[in-house]
Amino acid sequence: MQEAMKALAPYMGLGLQLALGMAFFAIGGFLLDRWLGTQPWLLLVGIGLGLVAVFAKLWQVGVRSRGHLEPPRSSGDAPS
Repeated sequence: MQEAMKALAPYMGLGLQLALGMAFFAIGGFLLDRWLGTQPWLLLVGIGLGLVAVFAKLWQVGVRSRGHLEPPRSSGDAPS
């Protein structure tokens, strides 16, 4: 059980980062809407920014993991 939790820890951390990033922007937009009386526009902007943050994080994780999956090229190989 302990080993399974250690193996899942990076994925749980990523899920938490994605959820908190989305929630941060959405709640920020909601609170600004209430303060400025602009419902629902800043909430929608916050949701949009949250989605951008989530996709940016997923892109970053994908680029990092791709480097671990590709076999190293020898110096004579031409890039494709």
